[in-house]
Amino acid sequence: MTGNSDDDLESRKEEGRRRADTLRDFYVESGNPIGWFEACYEQAEGEAALIPWGHEIARPEFVEWLERLPEERRRGRALDVGCGLGDNAAYLAGAGFEVTAFDLSPTAIRWAAKRFPGQGIDWRAANLVDPPEEFQGAFDLVNETYTLQALRSPIREAAIRALAGFVKPGGTLLIVGRGRLPEEPEDPPPWPLLRPELDCLIEAGLTLVEFEDFHTDRKGRPVRHFRIEYTRP
Repeated sequence: MTGNSDDDLESRKEEGRRRADTLRDFYVESGNPIGWFEACYEQAEGEAALIPWGHEIARPEFVEWLERLPEERRRGRALDVGCGLGDNAAYLAGAGFEVTAFDLSPTAIRWAAKRFPGQGIDWRAANLVDPPEEFQGAFDLVNETYTLQALRSPIREAAIRALAGFVKPGGTLLIVGRGRLPEEPEDPPPWPLLRPELDCLIEAGLTLVEFEDFHTDRKGRPVRHFRIEYTRP
């Protein structure tokens, strides 16, 4: 019984990946390279398995970092970037932060708010490359986990630069995502980060605290990840 259930879930996930690929190609060819995110959530009709990144758990690579964070730093305002179904945002709220979570997709925001009621999270539909003015310099912690890797040039460059603007003096920016070395194949999607792509964050006044280059297991194969922490002096 369990085996059949697992097989059915994996089949739905594969269907979700196929749908996402089709939508991505359609919207890119139509000149709207980010429109497919909302379409992806809409077509899922409340079924998380049909969202390729809809794991319904906080991402382990993010959780590991947050669990290492000293207790005295688990306070203040946190911004969860590209929050999707809301699991990372809820984890931040549970850790003691006052959380604002945003996503490009209004459908994702409604879905997340329904999943996590009563946690005091400020859910917003917003665009990372055209964010609300009130986000500027407003957050003690900015969490970007697995959003940049879903974006391509030139939107990705604009998104990276936007992240720096959200961090208040003394605040932290965390970036978690797939990474690659220049000599490694890109093999998209997603589109792994190259370290030089992040140099503009230093130019924007942030200071690098730690750069972790590590591998996680994905279906029996090692996948390179970057986890990078910055601060604004």
